[in-house]
Amino acid sequence: MLLIARRALRALVPLVCLAAAALGAPVRAEEPADLPPRAYAPLVLGPTSAGAPWPPAATPGDWLGRVNYYRAVAGVALVSEDAALSANCAEHARYVAENDHLTHTQDPSKPYASDAGQICAGKGNVWIGYGTAWAPADSVDSWMASVGHRLWLLYPTTPAFGYGFYSAASREAAALDVLSRANLGADGAYAGWPVRYPAAGQSGVPAGRYPITLLWRYIGATPQITATSLRTAGGAPIAHSADTSLPSGHKGVQIVPATDLPDDTVFEVSVSGTYDGAPFSYNWTFATGAAQPAP
Repeated sequence: MLLIARRALRALVPLVCLAAAALGAPVRAEEPADLPPRAYAPLVLGPTSAGAPWPPAATPGDWLGRVNYYRAVAGVALVSEDAALSANCAEHARYVAENDHLTHTQDPSKPYASDAGQICAGKGNVWIGYGTAWAPADSVDSWMASVGHRLWLLYPTTPAFGYGFYSAASREAAALDVLSRANLGADGAYAGWPVRYPAAGQSGVPAGRYPITLLWRYIGATPQITATSLRTAGGAPIAHSADTSLPSGHKGVQIVPATDLPDDTVFEVSVSGTYDGAPFSYNWTFATGAAQPAP
């Protein structure tokens, strides 16, 4: 029964991801400690699924497939795995799980601390789940439900990530290096800003207070909001907050419902304002559960 109760709380992850274990949170997560470096590697796009539809009809269960599923839905290039970064993240995931120490700065006096693990610690999303029935997909879903974690995971010009997952006796941990291969130097040539999520026409979005985000380039202007609207397709308004004070210095807009979004419902969202002196206006629909938004 305890395992079922803990797993039933997964939908609350984005709301409690920074809470202490003493509060009973089933998982915790932290964003990267370091800002992206100012020296950039060449942009290399991630692989596509040759000969198969993408995104696939079913959400993949492996970490890379799960990440790329979300990136494909958001309309950004897929990423590849960097094996060296994954080796680093495996060490940090072990450190976090064995020591119950969710951190971006390893304590060298603790077991399993390492220089390699610290590289991932300082440049990655970090997650811990209590119990031993979690899977890599759970960590990715949790990061996607949390604004700051999501924005690095969907950053469109990053070509590769590293990932590690580790199971200890009573908890499991994961780490995703999202910064070591960051290529912000390619941001100026990217034509897809802002990256919106949930995306236009997307279905299957989790119900609850799931945040809506618009992401612009990291090194650039902060958008200014003039108006936002969130309502059901039937016209019922959804109370929400909207601001541009995003975690980790990101530039964009977050819209957070004040109450849980109902399941199996189509929503219409509108955002207008200015970015770098130019006006913008975006209007789109998405749906929770099995509802289908109009194309």
